[in-house]
Amino acid sequence: MSPPLDPAGEPWPLARLDLNESAYAPLPAVAAVLREVMAEANRYPDFLPDRTRGQIADHLGVPHRQVTVGAGATGVALSAFAVCMRRAAEAGICAPSLVTAVPTFDGYPILAEMVGLRVDGVALADDGSVDLDALRAAVTDDTMAVVVCSPHNPTGSTVAPQALYEFIDAMPPQVLTLVDQAYVEFCDNPPDLHLLVDIRDDVLALRTFSKAYGLAALRVGFGIGDIGVVSEVRSHEVPFAVGPAAVAAVPVALAAEAELAQRVRSMKRERERLADMLAAIGCPTLPSQANFLFLPGAEGVAIGRLLRSCGVATKECGNHGMRITVGDRAGTDYVVQALRLTALTA
Repeated sequence: MSPPLDPAGEPWPLARLDLNESAYAPLPAVAAVLREVMAEANRYPDFLPDRTRGQIADHLGVPHRQVTVGAGATGVALSAFAVCMRRAAEAGICAPSLVTAVPTFDGYPILAEMVGLRVDGVALADDGSVDLDALRAAVTDDTMAVVVCSPHNPTGSTVAPQALYEFIDAMPPQVLTLVDQAYVEFCDNPPDLHLLVDIRDDVLALRTFSKAYGLAALRVGFGIGDIGVVSEVRSHEVPFAVGPAAVAAVPVALAAEAELAQRVRSMKRERERLADMLAAIGCPTLPSQANFLFLPGAEGVAIGRLLRSCGVATKECGNHGMRITVGDRAGTDYVVQALRLTALTA
């Protein structure tokens, strides 16, 4: 959840590679339905997203009552954290905490602060992967939520499915485990969704239409879990939060499986191409299973700042490194050309 760029503060970038947006515009069928629905923008959407939740549930092969929908996966996570705070109050826990690997998606510390959860961050392993043993060791009696991102943002690493199942199964009973799967479509070996949410009651898998589906502007995401925990999260769904454009686009996007698969394959090819080209000019990246690459350490930060001076917006992750979204072929060529030129003139 990076802050928006300020057009008045600096030149608008030639390449926006900082927010992990899809390089592709909405599919033609989705674009068509969006044009139609905008003609009725004076009308409210569904009070609660029951139709949308049913369409998602049918697509995934789970009962409707196991799906919650919100304004992006961020909105669903906020509802889940609200559940954690309510549970903490009921249990008399005065300083409830969230445990997660850091650096992570910027939204989690922001959402945690909004509801009053303390963030207990656990460092990633040296290879950029989530250290499950360290996460488990950080869980205390005050821990109400644990977030595991796989693929992880910002490094693109993944957690092996069996290791993830075992980690979740070992969590104390008061802990709600959120498995952030925002980039799952780009992953070669994702966990089985049905096994994941059946391990125990307090698991919520988060997914979104913002990344692979290329519908970031529509703000629609969803969570899948046990009926009990989903019922709790759904009690925090905000009325009218899922707009009419999202309601119209979701079923069309879900039906376009072949086109989505082709776009994901194209992105993976471009990811490998960008990684190879960066490595060839002395800028190696960590292995990634997402739609972005991560250049670690001070060198990665420096490369990101250099690219920004050339009109390429990337995501600087403190002193940990720099994340760069995989764009289209022209975007990759521009990034590599900019680095080559600046190296020649340095």
